[in-house]
Order: sequence, then structure tokens, then C-alpha cells
Amino acid sequence: MRNLDAGGSFQFGCVDELVIARDASSISPLSTPVPNRPEVSSETPKRIIHLIKHCGYGNGNVHVAVDLACVQADAGYEVTVVSAGGTFEPLLSEHNVRHIKLEHDQTRPISLINASWKLVRQVQKTKPDILHAHMMSSALVGYVASKLTGVPLITTVHNSFDRHSRIMRLGQRVVAVSRAEREYLLRRGYRSDRVDLVMNAPVGSPRESFMKGDFQPAISTPCITTVCGLHRRKRVCDLIAACATLFVDLPQWKLYIAGEGPDLETLKEQARGSGIEANVIFLGFVRDPMPLLRRSDIFALASESEPFGLSVAEARAAGCAIVATNVGGIPEVLDYGRAGRLVSPGEPGELASELRVLMTNPEIRMRMQRSALSGSEGFHVRRLIGDYELVYKRAHNQAC
Repeated sequence: MRNLDAGGSFQFGCVDELVIARDASSISPLSTPVPNRPEVSSETPKRIIHLIKHCGYGNGNVHVAVDLACVQADAGYEVTVVSAGGTFEPLLSEHNVRHIKLEHDQTRPISLINASWKLVRQVQKTKPDILHAHMMSSALVGYVASKLTGVPLITTVHNSFDRHSRIMRLGQRVVAVSRAEREYLLRRGYRSDRVDLVMNAPVGSPRESFMKGDFQPAISTPCITTVCGLHRRKRVCDLIAACATLFVDLPQWKLYIAGEGPDLETLKEQARGSGIEANVIFLGFVRDPMPLLRRSDIFALASESEPFGLSVAEARAAGCAIVATNVGGIPEVLDYGRAGRLVSPGEPGELASELRVLMTNPEIRMRMQRSALSGSEGFHVRRLIGDYELVYKRAHNQAC
């Protein structure tokens, strides 16, 4: 295990960072206090167009963009989302976010060309202060519109592990979602004077109330839960391998896997072959993971790379004891080991050892649950308003 100690209190945000609290009075599920509504000054660029490929469930990039659009609109911004559409359109409407349907697929050049010209006309018509792209195809059409209209383009890099993510450097300012991610982008040749830091903030998401009442799978405790896509980068195979050794003498425990992806059948076969099929439950895609996490004892994530780790932050706010890999932004989300256990990626034996400590010692597990809750209010979605306001101001001042 690599529990890092960075010293001092962990901080969030851009330049003016929020120092989060370090004590918790309860291990009950967090009811996160909503920060005071920020005042939008006359100098703040407040007409924003967010560009995303679609606005449907199940994509972390989309979730971040939709959350940001909704809370900005609630704070008095004039917000538009441009996408091919999707299941979050009613949510955007509830928060007075205008949605404009525009397909832009990077695998179809003619789609990008048509979308670029349509976006240019839209920008000329509505005169936004900022274009903000969250996906690679969105960055391409946003770049054309920015160049032809003079409106600054911001890009947020959510998937730096994708080789095509270099496209995101087209932004006048580029946002990294963790300190580790910013350092990685700089190593890849991004200019340090153009890369800002805004840590993601999924807690208190408008999506949670929008999806309230959705079907929630029944689970039994004690249990370990993971929430992630079922593909190689998430290394769910390592978690199953760890549980195969643990469930031999801890058969009352269950592993719940929430997510879908191309590795589903391979992972099911691994569970069968390991003799723990009855203890490993595949839940499929769970649209709102927070109720599931609040009922879970332990959350585990075995990713080999993770720019931020949205589900880790959600697990903190849900009051789970957490074990996750020491990669990317995860150490920052776990306050460098203070809010959860950090393990090496690709080491199921090490993962099993840390899980065993929490599974067999209720006192330690409860202490880790308290540690996870402590300071998790720093991941409240409303923080994004002020953090991105600083980025927008920098871009606007640069353009002037």
C-alpha cells in the first residue's frame, strides 16, 4: 500500500482554492450543505455555450458538463448546451438551460463541417462570452467557431488517456481536472500558461434529484461496491481476483458491480471460474449511484488510469470506506490517503490485503467511513461556478 502524506490540508479549485474541513460528527450519509449562491458580477463572462457530443446518461464527461450548465444557470448565467441531444434534455429545461440540437461526430468529416458552420451562425446570432467544449469533436467545431467569431474557447480534458485528446489543446485555455492531470498535460507539451486546474465536483448534482425515484437494485450487506465502465482501463478483473481470495473465508460478503461495457461477459466468466459467482452481482448500468453507495460498506476502484475519479468522490460523500488505486487524480480525491486506502494498480494481492483489513475490523471500517465523509463537501457541484468563473475571466481578458 502507498498511503501518501502530502502534509497540510487538501485544497480545491483554481487559484483561489477552498480549504475543506477535516472533522465529521457522524458517519451517516452526507447531506451536503449547499454553498451560498455566488453573485455574478458585471465583469463576469456570463453568456456560456457548452459543447458536448450528446447529453445522455452514462458518460462522465456529459455528467460534468450537464451539472455545470445547470448550476451556472441557477446562479444567473445565460447558458446554452449544444449537443446531439439525449436523456438530460428535460433536466436542462428544468434549470432554464437552452438546448440546441447539433450532431458533430469526429468520425464523419462532413458532420463536423456542417456542425462548424451551424455553430458559427449560432454564435454570431447569440453573441456568447465563452465557448466551453467537453469532448474532442466539440473542441473541433468550437475551435472553428472561436476563430471565425473571436469568442474564446475553453476545453476541459476529461479523457487524457485517449490518444486523440491532443485535440483539446485547441482551447485558448485548457482545464485539467486534477493536479496530477495538469502535470501530465504539461509533460505532453501543453503550455503551462494556458492550463488551469478545476477539480471535478459531482456531489449534490442536479442529476440526482432528476433521477430520484429511478429503480434501485436491492443489495445485502456487508458488501463491497464498485461503479465504473466495464473495460480494461478500470481493471475490474483485479477486484474480482482480490475477492476470490477474500470470499473463501468471508463468504457473507458480496461484491456489487454497477456498470456496463465490453468486458461484461469476460468478467462474469472470471467470477464463475473463480468459484465466487454467487457472491459477485452484476447490476448493469445504475443511472443514480448515490443511493447504492449510501447502502454500501466499502467502495473499491481498481483503475489503471484515472484523471479524476468521479465515483470515488461520490463514494466519499456517501460515507463508504474506500480502497482505490494510487493513479492519476485519485490520491487527490482521497486527500493523499487520509480519506481512503491507496493501493498499487495491477496488484490484486495488495488490493485484497487492504480490503481484508476493512472487512474484518468494523472499528477500522467505521473510522475510514468518517474519514471519507470529512471534507467531502469540497466536492459539491456549486464550487464549479466560482472555479470556472476564474477560468472564463482569464480567457476573456486574454481575448481582449
